[in-house]
Amino acid sequence: MNTRIKLVHCDTLSCEPILRRMPDGSLLCVSQCGGLTEPAPDNRVYAFRSDDQGETWTCLGSVYPETGEAVYVTEVMVLDGVVSAFLQVHSGRFLNMRCVVMQSRDSGRTWTDAGPPPHFPTFCFVRGMLPLPDGEIILACQYFPVSQEENARLVIASHNIAEPRNQRAVWDADVDHVGNDVIVSADRGKTFRRYTGPKIAVKGTTGRNWAWTEPTLATLSDGRLVMLLRVDGSGCLWRSESRDMGRTWTEAVKTDIPNPGNKPKLIPMADGRTALIHTPNPVPGFENRYPLSLWISDDDLESFQDRRMVTNFPGRYCYPDGFFEDGHIRFTIEINRHEILFVDCEV
Repeated sequence: MNTRIKLVHCDTLSCEPILRRMPDGSLLCVSQCGGLTEPAPDNRVYAFRSDDQGETWTCLGSVYPETGEAVYVTEVMVLDGVVSAFLQVHSGRFLNMRCVVMQSRDSGRTWTDAGPPPHFPTFCFVRGMLPLPDGEIILACQYFPVSQEENARLVIASHNIAEPRNQRAVWDADVDHVGNDVIVSADRGKTFRRYTGPKIAVKGTTGRNWAWTEPTLATLSDGRLVMLLRVDGSGCLWRSESRDMGRTWTEAVKTDIPNPGNKPKLIPMADGRTALIHTPNPVPGFENRYPLSLWISDDDLESFQDRRMVTNFPGRYCYPDGFFEDGHIRFTIEINRHEILFVDCEV
């Protein structure tokens, strides 16, 4: 496998870079950067552009206006010439969160606020737009059912704690699950319908209600949809299916795909195969997010006959995201929470 790796950016913090091909032919990487930790009040979202197929990169600046609030990005959708970045603006601990869609009509050079995403104005992380065979589009939505009262309780509690890293956060909320619903549009993103997806239970025995599912979607040859989910502590990815284009979903079950607690990314390929970018390590923990691997399935994700190691250079490889085109899988990933890498794999 011919693989090309280039540095996009290095920062005190880099987290969840998302790579997309722009309407003008350039490559755009949108990523959270800045601050020393994640989440933190100094987190911001920046766009980086390449006009030479990823060889060199230029920072275009902030995607969201400076307000002093933390900003995070979980999806960049390119549809009919419009680029939509799905952001979360928050206190620095994912409280007082509001969800915002920033849109660009000039391939990421300038951005305007298009308001909240449909159905999810707060506490939601929209991920992974997928075109469906019938012409619809679908996005997965990881959300925390945090009420206004619960948010206020945590904010007040945080005021009594001097050390920012010990202040209350969304994972301290009194909720019993993390939802993984989907939104579906039949009119090219003008309107969306919401459908209930699998729920992942969270336990409060340790005082921390924590699940960070980061769902990713793929279409199978028989029309089924598959959702893979991260479930921390389980040592593997979990799977849910839909047989009706996302209207209903099965309960999520464990797979035999190792995962240390890291975002997976499914990428449909033009020949019907499906690629999975991930770190197949069964030992839970941030320090076990390696090696960086690309697995390819030609039997609807029942197995992965083609298992390629992109790199086993020591490090923590986190949050891959990208796309397939012209016999290549191109994606960005962060290493050690500092460097953003562009990876081009010929497949």
